[in-house]
Order: sequence, then structure tokens, then C-alpha cells
Amino acid sequence: MIELAQGTTIINAEVEMVFKYVSNMENYKTWFPGVEEIRSFNELAHGTQGKQYQEILNLNGEQGQLIIEVKQCKPNELFLTRGDLPGILPQMTIRFLATQDNACEMNLQYHGRASELAQNKNLQEMLQQDLHSRTQQGLARLKQLMESQAALINSTNKIARLFE
Repeated sequence: MIELAQGTTIINAEVEMVFKYVSNMENYKTWFPGVEEIRSFNELAHGTQGKQYQEILNLNGEQGQLIIEVKQCKPNELFLTRGDLPGILPQMTIRFLATQDNACEMNLQYHGRASELAQNKNLQEMLQQDLHSRTQQGLARLKQLMESQAALINSTNKIARLFE
């Protein structure tokens, strides 16, 4: 496998909340740049091994379509998908770790599994540059989304306690 990009962020939200949001791949387009559409492709529950999604993405100005399948899923720890995009065969691996201060450390990695990718250095470099930038933007966007949601939940809980 060829590493295409990776990034890590600390999200000030509970790991369960972040995992639940991220493991529903229909949310992917809300936080990862270049994903134009993504929808369930089978009837399995989100975060279930074998769950499939159809994704339409913009890759360097070109529109691509692929099927993504959840290959491994350990709630609040690991979410791994593989796609069937020819020439790349992408794999996304996300690791989640609950921190001592009740936040979530999230590590996102993208790899290419296609043998022809190993022989095409120009394509490798183009993908690495493109995905590095989008990974950083996506993690920042996800952090903002999750922290806003967590703050809203905390505010709602505080107000509810006032009326108890």
C-alpha cells in the first residue's frame, strides 16, 4: 500500500459522538472537501462491516464515481473503508482515541492499494499533494462541526438542568 495522506486532530467532543458521525459515511460530504455526493448503496446499518456507499467525488477537476465498503469497524476505535476506484483502489483508515480530558483524538489516513499506482510516481505525487491539503481542510472542518455540536448539546443540557 502507498500512503497518500494522513492527519491528526484533537476534537473537543466525546469520542462516541465523533465516531457515530464519522462512521455514517453519508456525513462524509459535510466535512471532506471534494466529495460531491455519497449515499447508502445497501441496507446494512452505518458502521457495520459490509456496509456500502456510492460516492461521487471531484479529483483534480475530474469527477469520479466509486463504491466504498466498510471493511473493519470497532466502535469508538477504528473505522476502515476500501473503495473500488480504478488505478487507486483507495483505503481510508480512521483511528479514534478518547483523551483524558474527554476529547477525541482522531487520526485519518489514506492509502492506495492499486499495483499500477506504485509504478506511476507522477500520479502518486499529485494524489499526495491533493489529498494532504484536503485531509487538513477536512479535519479542520470536522473539528469545527463536532465542537459546535458538542457545545450546543452542553448548552441544552445546562438549560434543562435549570428547569429540573
